[in-house]
Amino acid sequence: MPFEAALHWRDEVAGHVDRLILNDAAALADGRWQRARDEAQERGESRLDAAPWVQPVGLEPVELPATAWRLSMAPVAGRHYPRLAFAGLAQGARDLRPVHLLAIDGARLRVDVNHPMAARAPELRLHPVDDAATPGVRVFELFDGPGMQTPPACVDDWLAAGIAREDERDDALFYRQPRLVHHLDAVCRARVTRLYARFLAPGQRVLDLMASWRSHLPERPADIHVAGLGLNADELRANPRLAEHVVKDLNDRAGLPWNDAAFDLVVCTAAIEYLLEPRAALREVWRVLKPGGRCVITFSDRWFPTKAIRLWSELHPWERLGLVLAWLRDAGFAQLGSETLRGLMRPEDDPYAGQRAYADPLFAAWGVKPH
Repeated sequence: MPFEAALHWRDEVAGHVDRLILNDAAALADGRWQRARDEAQERGESRLDAAPWVQPVGLEPVELPATAWRLSMAPVAGRHYPRLAFAGLAQGARDLRPVHLLAIDGARLRVDVNHPMAARAPELRLHPVDDAATPGVRVFELFDGPGMQTPPACVDDWLAAGIAREDERDDALFYRQPRLVHHLDAVCRARVTRLYARFLAPGQRVLDLMASWRSHLPERPADIHVAGLGLNADELRANPRLAEHVVKDLNDRAGLPWNDAAFDLVVCTAAIEYLLEPRAALREVWRVLKPGGRCVITFSDRWFPTKAIRLWSELHPWERLGLVLAWLRDAGFAQLGSETLRGLMRPEDDPYAGQRAYADPLFAAWGVKPH
């Protein structure tokens, strides 16, 4: 029976849950996992000490000369990079273990070589699931990524390196023709819907920000009022959940055409990477939310590369999550959280089934407007 392994942890800014779906056989390589898997099957859940897999830990930062940098792009303080990016750190030509570039001080680089989760004391939980897991996914992949979504202290340093887009033409031209296609596979879309359902209540007013022809909202509760804002009128008219819609380019002007405190929930699906001024847009989201209202942003690892900000493609997937959390934080949101999900099997009828077996991973970040 497949099982879910999940890391539950907090940093200074947000609470996080990182989930990986594994086949039963994945636990056989290590007796500790096998015992925990057996206990989870018997009792419904088990706990396991994550420390052996969150290594190295406790090492002092390393000082390197600037000449140790090996990549063609300029280094950015606060970013994570693979060890092979630094001469003298890599143990082999393909050492992709992440390290954290803490600071650039003139001709010196200060690097934290510990695992990104080393100081976080994550709680590791296992429980059985009915989902179809991707064959061949191994346990150690659970720890490959989590920890890097800790938001940077100053996001402007990151943005200065890559806000420009490959295609700087007017967005209205790019989105003039309707695209009645799905940008995420069916498994990922279903998980987005399940996530949004957790934040819905009967009678709520919901804004689908940067909407298209589907809003990825659950059928229940049926009495919610959904407004949509997007760039293509035909796509918005084709969306069966929208009670009202507005055609507007947020990259032209971030203002939203609704009164203060008009919505209980704002969702944004697979679109945040296209905003040139995301904090301005999210400040508007904060304005139109009621106190206690929530903004939930979801994305995966697929996008229109010519229209996304350049930085998006340069970041590690978990760093993208940290960037979105930083945008939410800077816009005034509190009670920040994130969730990731990997390891589900891609549907056999999906157009990309022959290219990769796993479903599109889900990344989600959210925040609450304080009372």
